Amino acid sequence: MDELLTNAMLFVLPSDIEGLSLALLDAMGAGVCVLTSDIAENCELVEGAGFTFKRGDVNDLERMLRWLISDSSARLMAAEKAQQRVREHYLWRGITVEVERAYWRTMGREDSSAALRQLPLGNLGDLTILPKTKKIGM
Repeated sequence: MDELLTNAMLFVLPSDIEGLSLALLDAMGAGVCVLTSDIAENCELVEGAGFTFKRGDVNDLERMLRWLISDSSARLMAAEKAQQRVREHYLWRGITVEVERAYWRTMGREDSSAALRQLPLGNLGDLTILPKTKKIGM
């Protein structure tokens, strides 16, 4: 799957209903330009680091696909932003620290996230940020 993502020109998610899409996160983390329907969940995830089309509008999807296929600089810029967005907001290590802080605040105690950072967390399912590889046939 990693090789498919790193060699993809574009990732398209035309969902009508979606939660937090792990497939979309994986594509963004792999540095692939994303195009998704404009439902709230996808817009929140992409937020300036990819492109959307009007949900259910095949003509808008076609228009965006034609534009993105023809504009490699737009794809590259969006792909870099997408990968950076995942690094900044969606890696498990950072999420666990924020959740732990929320628990401590709820209990009325000081922030003890330093204790969490000292734990041997290893790989807690961090989204893999894949190195860019040579694109095949593009």
